Amino acid sequence: MKKNIAVLLVLVLASCNPIGETLGETPLFENTISSIDDIELKKGDEVVFWSKVATRKDSSFLKYKMRYSISCEGKIVKYDSTYISDGIHAINSKTEIDEITHSFEKGKDSIEYAKNWEFEIENISFEIPKDGKYNFDFKFYSPEMEFFAKNSSSTSIIIRKK
Repeated sequence: MKKNIAVLLVLVLASCNPIGETLGETPLFENTISSIDDIELKKGDEVVFWSKVATRKDSSFLKYKMRYSISCEGKIVKYDSTYISDGIHAINSKTEIDEITHSFEKGKDSIEYAKNWEFEIENISFEIPKDGKYNFDFKFYSPEMEFFAKNSSSTSIIIRKK
């Protein structure tokens, strides 16, 4: 009897996905619209936007925003924006240190150590108002325009259903 309960408990816990089912992912490029289209959803489903960021630890990604539009049957259901760094919690976070050697004609080589940071952060959740196919559009922007100029960074958006 105890074995059956233990096996059942393991199956229940293994089948739970605390961050939700991934419905789609798309890279974000500065001042360009990225889309994930035709996701079939039911009334009451909760979708969550996660930002996936890979950047230098000292970058200015905190200043970047994402505008988003959610539409169904050609009608906008929600239009808003959020900072990429705003979020409830982060997952899959890791930091790596890269060694960059700068060589000079005269003199000694210099070595720079760069901390690269990767993580996913939960940004916004949205409850689906009615059954249908939904389209999601995202625009990544910053008024200061320095993030990609100084840093080799990448950002994408992941849509998950809880």
